[in-house]
Amino acid sequence: MVQVFLNIIKLIRILKERGNWKLIRHSRNQLKNFFFCRSGLNKKHSIEVLFYWYHLLKGPEVLIWRLETFGFLFTPEADAKTIEYLNSYL
Repeated sequence: MVQVFLNIIKLIRILKERGNWKLIRHSRNQLKNFFFCRSGLNKKHSIEVLFYWYHLLKGPEVLIWRLETFGFLFTPEADAKTIEYLNSYL
């Protein structure tokens, strides 16, 4: 349980450092559906969502990878030019 809270803090730090806030503000509903598992292949009931996120936050590497894949987080290697290019389509 303590590890989950430490990983939440780690995730918050990563979001502050590498978060694509322009995309996050632009697609709030998509992100909300991602967190509550309401869309796509990952549909779950309310109680299942709690267990899913608890399991996912035991090791946040997969969650960080998924957020990078969807563009909500920039990769650690991204520079200002890359960030500007990625956000040019918004």
